[in-house]
Formats: sequence, C-alpha cells, structure tokens
Amino acid sequence: MFIDEARIRVKAGNGGDGCVSFRREKSRPRGGPDGGDGGRGGNIYIRASASRSTLFEYRNKKVFIASSGKRGSSSCKTGSDGRDLFIDVPVGTIVRNDKGEIIADLLSDGQSVLVARGGRGGRGNASLVKEAGPLPRFAEKGEPGEELEIHLELRIVADVAIVGLPNAGKSTLITRVSRARPKVADYPFTTKEPHLGVVNGEQIDFVVTDVPGLVKGAHKGKGMGVQFLRHITRAHVIVCLVDVSLQARSDPVEDLKTVLGEIELFDRSTVKRVKIVAANKIDLPVNNEALVALKEECRKLGLNFKAISAVRGDGVEDLKIELEKLVLQSRKEVALEERIFTVFKPGTEPAEIEIERDEGRFIVKSGHIERMVLMTDWDSDDALEHLSRKLKSTGIEDALVKAGAKSGDEVVIAGRTFEFIPDEEIKGSSDKKDSKRKGGN
Repeated sequence: MFIDEARIRVKAGNGGDGCVSFRREKSRPRGGPDGGDGGRGGNIYIRASASRSTLFEYRNKKVFIASSGKRGSSSCKTGSDGRDLFIDVPVGTIVRNDKGEIIADLLSDGQSVLVARGGRGGRGNASLVKEAGPLPRFAEKGEPGEELEIHLELRIVADVAIVGLPNAGKSTLITRVSRARPKVADYPFTTKEPHLGVVNGEQIDFVVTDVPGLVKGAHKGKGMGVQFLRHITRAHVIVCLVDVSLQARSDPVEDLKTVLGEIELFDRSTVKRVKIVAANKIDLPVNNEALVALKEECRKLGLNFKAISAVRGDGVEDLKIELEKLVLQSRKEVALEERIFTVFKPGTEPAEIEIERDEGRFIVKSGHIERMVLMTDWDSDDALEHLSRKLKSTGIEDALVKAGAKSGDEVVIAGRTFEFIPDEEIKGSSDKKDSKRKGGN
C-alpha cells in the first residue's frame, strides 16, 4: 500500500546520572571525590534511504525511543552513551516539526537530519569540585532527552511527471516508455497511487511517474486532490496527457486548461517547469478540428506538442527522445542540491526567561533554568543548596519581580513548586540574626 504521509513521536534518550563516590584507598586516607559523569542519551535522526518507497511502516508504528546513557561510576569512569536511533524514510521526504515548520527536505540517499537530541549526562561529584567546593556530596541527574511530534510527507523524486484527467491513458503511457507495470483498464480512476518507472535513454536513464487522475478543484482537495498533486512538484518536466478521441466526449482544449490550472494553483513554481502536451489515443477516431485547436492552443502557450498512441506506440519513441533531451538540459541547469533547512534546531532555546501566570502561580519557561531543576537530585540537601546558588545567577528573581511576584508566591519550574523569597528579605533576616548575636556578646 502506498502511504505518503505519517505522524510519529520521537523521544531521544535521557542522559545517565552522575555518580557520588570518594576514594577509599589505604595509601590515600584523605582521598577526594572520584564520581564519574553519566553517558549521553542517544540522538534520533531521520535518514533518507533508496531502499524505501513508502511511509507505510509508520502507519502503525508511531513511537520511537532512543536508548538512555548509563550512570557514571567510581574512579571517574564515565557511563556509556546511549545508542543513536536512525529512522529510514524514502528519498524525497519532507520532515516537519509539530508547528509545521520544515526541519529538512531529504533529497539524496543517505542524507540525514538530527530531530531530537539526547540529554547530556549528569556530572559526577568529581566534576563538581570547582563549582561546589572540594567535597561535593551530590551529583547531577541526567538531562531528559528531547521529545516531539514529527510529520513526514513524501514527495516523489522523478524527472518526469505524467498528469491528466481520469482515463487519459497515463498508466498505459508509463507502461509503454518504462518497466513500470501499473493497473490498466478502460474505466476512470484505475490509478490510485503514483508509480515510478525508469526510462532507458540513449545518453541517460531517467525516472518517470504517473499521477492519479486530476479533476477540476483538485488543488482544493476534490477527488484525490492534494493527496497526489504534491508528487508533481519535484519533476523537471511535466507531460500533460490529453485524450483527443471522440469517445472522450470533452473538449481537449478545456481539458488541457483544467490540468494546467490545477497544478499551477496547487504550486505556482510549476509555471516555470518545462511542459509537453501529448495528444493521446490517435489510434481511435479523432475529432480533427479539436486536434487542430489543441495544437494551436499549445502554440499560443509556448508548449511542446506531440500526437501519440500509448496503446499502439505511435509517436511514443519521438516523445521519449524529446523527454530525454529536456531532462538532460534541466539537470544541467538545475542540479538537485542537498538541502537541509534548519528552521528548527534541536537542543536550542531562547536565552530570555518567560514568566506565565496561572491562578496566582508564576510558571517559569526557560530551557536553561528548567534543565538546572531537572538535573538536580532532590533527595540531597547539598544539591538543593547548590541549585539555589545557581538560580540566583540567572536573573530569575528580577524577572519574577517584574512579572509581579511577591514574597510567599508559588513559583513553578519544570513541574517543581518553589516559594518565592526575594534575596533582600533573606539578607534582612540574616542581618537581624547577626545583630542579636552581637548584642548577646
């Protein structure tokens, strides 16, 4: 089954916890801290693979979790890193984040993009000596790995796209020019998914795809609509197939206008693409006046015109030669570049502190500050005291005061609730205690 869209959830590995340890060697009675750091959590990458042709496997499997880093150990041993996870998708897949922003457009085999960064390992007490004093009795927890929803959208990478109204003969033509074998029948909408075929030319081989029948209003989703129009956007050359036989019972010129209008309304960039109009089914009784009118319309629009019979093969070889020439020319002019968009960069966040009010509570949004809280060992008083000192240096108190926080208000950071006590109040309380001690002496 051809599936060209999927939504998955990815969760990078957590960092391993740091270790609290002290040397206990007989020859070193005053041995210092030697707890090692935790290992890094595994990253998650989306990778383009030529061996994949559809996103079908992600219809059921929707959650991907990378392995976490291991805990550090004594003798300053760092825990092992979590294993990176690669999710393979077809070449031509566009990767978006949960906001709809493009993370990457994977156009070549093996190209990959990092979508979720693994958490860094927590520091062991040996690494905290300079920051927390000579004998830290605590270590950091591992940082949680990033988690987000990813939208995958496949757009087939083909040199030539064959488009047309239902029953125009697209499947028959791709069968005639390549080794593709789609379903062929004498009724509309036999093609329900795009097919790829390789055409062996004299100088180059090129890829051709047939796109399921378009109808008026397809760019708005009518019929098979945008579900398959997206597969036209990568083609260098577009073949507009028009049924000119009497059995079509429609005006070929109007059919051509409908096809051109729908693809251009869906994606304006297709206006600049090279187009060939192929008048098909000339082996059947043909309305000669309509055929002449179609040829004249192509002349006005500056479009190449070919009269063919996909069934009998009339004019098909000439069409193949023309397609090969146009593909060769377009490849020289517009080479497929390896494009990676970095609208979203894993592991980055704004430096400023955001404060939100919720029913009298103040919720702090800041990646840097939230990481401090998440990586703190809440069972250790020393670790909590160390966190308090670190928070003071971030400017969070000024941000809270500016947001209207007062002494005694609840402050929430990364799901943890704190009582807001301004530094001035703490200093005032400390000064009173000092003056009492001096008076007693």
